[in-house]
Amino acid sequence: MTEPLGLRLSAAITVAGVRPTNDSAASPEAQPEKLGLRERNKRDKLHRIREAALHLFETKGFDATTTREIAERADVGIGTVFEYADDKRDLLFLVFNDDLDRLVDAAFAKVDGRKALSQQVYAVFARFYETFHPRATLARLLLRELVFFSQGKQAGQFMANRERILAGLEAIAAQARERGRLPAGEDPAEVAKVFFFLYSGEVRLWLSAPEPQLKAGLGSLQRTFALFGRGLGERVD
Repeated sequence: MTEPLGLRLSAAITVAGVRPTNDSAASPEAQPEKLGLRERNKRDKLHRIREAALHLFETKGFDATTTREIAERADVGIGTVFEYADDKRDLLFLVFNDDLDRLVDAAFAKVDGRKALSQQVYAVFARFYETFHPRATLARLLLRELVFFSQGKQAGQFMANRERILAGLEAIAAQARERGRLPAGEDPAEVAKVFFFLYSGEVRLWLSAPEPQLKAGLGSLQRTFALFGRGLGERVD
């Protein structure tokens, strides 16, 4: 009996790594009855640092913002900022990481296994486009700075999310193959990797426009995935 796709996806994106929740980055209101004063203060400081970085990156620009300005706006010492991020680049990922945790969960939560493989993968990444669109400038910065991003206090959480995405895509492809919708000779892990690479190229092309249009970006992504799906010989019931 084929395992329900929802259960498989949930298991895949969890097993891909310890779920990358940055406990210290949670909002200061989270579970206050279980936190001591020291931990509440720690969370409050990190929350202020995150909000200060987000505000300055959006209003002043990433390149023009300094870590000292972020510390001053957050009302913490510069040394406190460096407890959570190695540098300004790391701070950018601090701003995004927890949102990416939730985005990955949401993107895979309602995948419809009855649809063609390329349509299922499109539905996943459409959620990313919809999330990035209102903050296209910051999303563009994130994509620019993630090239070779593998070191820093925030790198582990970001890399874990990438592995969760690949694991989720592999689970979708594996079930499509089991149901005869993908040729038996195709490796789900390789199929997942190509879909991820196609998304990576498409989202960069879309965000490179001065004012990215959501409808146009989604249309291009859908056509690219459909083309790859036809090349794979995907089938639909």
